[in-house]
Amino acid sequence: MNMKSRRKHGFQLMTVLYCIIVICICVTRFNIIMTILGGPITHIDSVNLLPFHSIRENLEYGRKPISWDMIDNMVMFVPIGMIYCYYQRNFVVYKAIILSFLTTLLIECAQFVLKTGVVDIDDLIINTLGGLLGVLLYVLLSKLSKGKKNVETHEIIDIIATMLPPIFIAFVMEMFLGNGSPKFFLFYGGMLLCYGLFVYVFLIKDFTWKGKISYFVCYVGAFCLSRVVL
Repeated sequence: MNMKSRRKHGFQLMTVLYCIIVICICVTRFNIIMTILGGPITHIDSVNLLPFHSIRENLEYGRKPISWDMIDNMVMFVPIGMIYCYYQRNFVVYKAIILSFLTTLLIECAQFVLKTGVVDIDDLIINTLGGLLGVLLYVLLSKLSKGKKNVETHEIIDIIATMLPPIFIAFVMEMFLGNGSPKFFLFYGGMLLCYGLFVYVFLIKDFTWKGKISYFVCYVGAFCLSRVVL
């Protein structure tokens, strides 16, 4: 199996992992994990059908209209748009947008049926915007790749996806074991080093030295940025 095939299979694995993350965070609200650990199970039964209610509420209480929760939700759904574009044989923008919207609608309906979250039209709008942003990023990457020889949009996305596992692991660690605690810095450093060596050997060994250095700068930078944002 060559490097290109490994990156492709790596992205397929990332797709499965992403779907599991979305289900855990948005649909079950970690109730499955809490059941295993013997913790309390969340039951929420609430519906909001007033658009931009969250923004009006934030303004009413003197807060910023756009909260970090809204931004986090939008960012979390960006991969949906990119994934739909990636797996389309004949890429069509409007199909990816419609599928992104239907996915977010399905998640909201699942929350309502399972009583695991507030069914909020604002979430539907924000999540759909995240999917739309993912579609736009895919289109942008397509435009950039056309100007370079021997570079495909899919391969660029495959390479970007290799940066995600350490960010996800760090996110879960902080969610369950503490937020930004200094005791995790050594763990994060070791994780970045070990995963970086794995990526080098199995995924980017065929890069030029300039490409390798650029990758690792982006890799460490993306991880550090995620620690600040999340």
